[in-house]
Amino acid sequence: MASHLDKMYGITNIKSYVPLILDLDRLNYDAWCEFFKNQCTAYKVFGHLDGTNHNPADQDWCTADSIVKQWLFVTLSQPLIQTILILDATAAQLWKAIEDLFRDNKEANAIELENQLRNIVIGDSTVMEYYTHQSHL
Repeated sequence: MASHLDKMYGITNIKSYVPLILDLDRLNYDAWCEFFKNQCTAYKVFGHLDGTNHNPADQDWCTADSIVKQWLFVTLSQPLIQTILILDATAAQLWKAIEDLFRDNKEANAIELENQLRNIVIGDSTVMEYYTHQSHL
C-alpha cells in the first residue's frame, strides 16, 4: 500500500484529473462520477469508494482514505459539501451519500426539465437564441 500512497501524495491538484465541480444545480453527476472513478481506479484506491477496501485499523488505509476524502471535498460545491458531510465518515460513506443524493433526485429533475421544456415558447427567437436557452435548462 505504501507505493499507492507515494503516488497519491504526488497529486497536488486533483482538479487536473477531475475537471468538474459537482453541483446540485448543474446536473453533471454522471460526468463527474466517471472522472472520479477513473482517478481512483488509476491510483488503485477504488475500493475506498465502493467499500471493498475497508481496514480502519491499518494506518496506511486511513491515510489513503483521508486522501480520497480530500479529493471528494475539493471537487464538490460548497452547498453540496454541507449537504453530504458526515463527521468521521469514510470515503465510501461519503461516496454513497453523494450517489444517493443524485440518484434519488434524477427522476425529479427529469420531470422538472420536461415541464420547463413544455412551457418554452419559441416566438420571435432565432434558432441560436432558442438553442442557448435550451442548453441552460
